[in-house]
Amino acid sequence: MAGQRREAVILHVICDYTPNGLEFGEISSRLQYHLDDPHGVRIHPTSVPPLDTMAIGFVTAQYALAPHEGKLVTYGNAAPRRGDSRARQANVGAGLKYARLDNGVEIFNVYSEFAFGFLKDRIVELRDVDAPTAGSQFRSRDFFPERVARLINGDRSVLTTKLAIDDIPDIPSNLVAWTDGFGNIKTTMRLSQLRRQGWSVGQKLQVILNGVSMLGVVSEGGFTVDRGVLAVNAGSSGYDDPFIELFLRVHHMSEKTAAVRFDFPPGGTELEFKPVE
Repeated sequence: MAGQRREAVILHVICDYTPNGLEFGEISSRLQYHLDDPHGVRIHPTSVPPLDTMAIGFVTAQYALAPHEGKLVTYGNAAPRRGDSRARQANVGAGLKYARLDNGVEIFNVYSEFAFGFLKDRIVELRDVDAPTAGSQFRSRDFFPERVARLINGDRSVLTTKLAIDDIPDIPSNLVAWTDGFGNIKTTMRLSQLRRQGWSVGQKLQVILNGVSMLGVVSEGGFTVDRGVLAVNAGSSGYDDPFIELFLRVHHMSEKTAAVRFDFPPGGTELEFKPVE
């Protein structure tokens, strides 16, 4: 029907580029160019650390599982091309994959390491995407936006081979997932997993991460401990079963946060909790 208003769309673009940098601007422009209704799509860019595929998966899940109205799509890319150290013909890299969740959210992520693992149990459709894996050093601008836009436009022909959801690697529960702007380190361990391991509120433990060992205490929240004490508590991410985070309470950002004390561990770094004897 002429003049009918389309469903509003939120498109989260999650990439390992400089915040508000040229790369995000070029990607947004290319998306707008290919969208049938560019004014009906709100594009929200989110920057993650360079080459951090763990952050791509973590942030994608946090957005995709949030309450929302209308259509929600995410498009993410951090592709370090770590498969080998040899020169790559035509800049070949991991391909673009598509997932649809049980809540209707649609996801385009470059298939690298942890990109889909946080959402594995919510995926109802997983497909390959008809997009080149080589031919450009900047596939996030030159190839992928056109495919994302076509799906938003209603063209599902960009989706090809059905893929096995069970083949998505599981996320281990002992890794760094994301470091927020206040220096709190979010891990891949869920609150339920912490409890199953037998840890209880008030219990002291040794946190070993990135070559650093620090005494911490299991707590109900980061602000339930004294200033300067490392809290191991359920954080603000993960919804019904939140992720455990390392929260070092400070009053000024000039103080040493958890990220500083553990020497800024990148996503995917292993951590260990040991009981204090």
